[in-house]
Amino acid sequence: MELSKDSLNFPIIKDVAVLGIERADSYHKAMLEYPQARDQEFQAVLDMVRFAKNDVVIDYPAGGGYLSWYVPRDIRMVHVETSELFAELGHSRSPFPQQLSACNELDQNSNSVDWVLSVAGLHHVLNKLPLFKEFARTLRPGGQLVMADASQGSKVSRFLDDWVGSHSSTGHTGSYFNDTTLKEINRAGLALLRLQEKHYHWRFPTKQDAARYCKLMFGADLASEAAMLEALEQYLGFDQLEQGVGLKWQLQFISCIKPLAILD
Repeated sequence: MELSKDSLNFPIIKDVAVLGIERADSYHKAMLEYPQARDQEFQAVLDMVRFAKNDVVIDYPAGGGYLSWYVPRDIRMVHVETSELFAELGHSRSPFPQQLSACNELDQNSNSVDWVLSVAGLHHVLNKLPLFKEFARTLRPGGQLVMADASQGSKVSRFLDDWVGSHSSTGHTGSYFNDTTLKEINRAGLALLRLQEKHYHWRFPTKQDAARYCKLMFGADLASEAAMLEALEQYLGFDQLEQGVGLKWQLQFISCIKPLAILD
């Protein structure tokens, strides 16, 4: 399916489009400069997965295809991205194909996917039920959806909406995991397997590196790195590690399954 910018509902106002390009480029730059910063986050997702050879896997939304840095090469992963900006700027260092898709629509056939993995991108989706139904449609009976994102009211969500939202030209308002999310999973025909709030670190050589990374990652163009560091201390905090520092981070990890009895 070939998609145009119009079909993906991209803004046509030039200044907004330029901001979007800069935002995606800044995020990608952060990931490339500090490729190991989120090792614990990606590994925590994969700890909930048991791949078999030739499993069909959807990475949604894929961003720059960063999940590929952590998975085995004998699976058949597809990076599905809904942002043309990320599709053009991202998909770095991945041997797997990329697919540009309209939001809530997947090109995969029904009952054809073994795993759907989603890392820290679903808070950008306001209405998740149609997307969960699409995940359920594509999953084989017995296939699983594993996703991680901030929960409503968590320190991470408050940092993103309260501070990043007021220090970025593009703003930030997230739709985070909550009790409604679990109801929508059920309505989509999926059964909850596991729900856990995990606390871990984003790891950096110094606190200044953490501030630089987060300024780039979240597009906080209206703030200095010093202001970002102050915000990280205030909202999240650091731990001294054996090597470097750990920015305290937390996401809610959810795994669910398409029951064997559920068929299209």
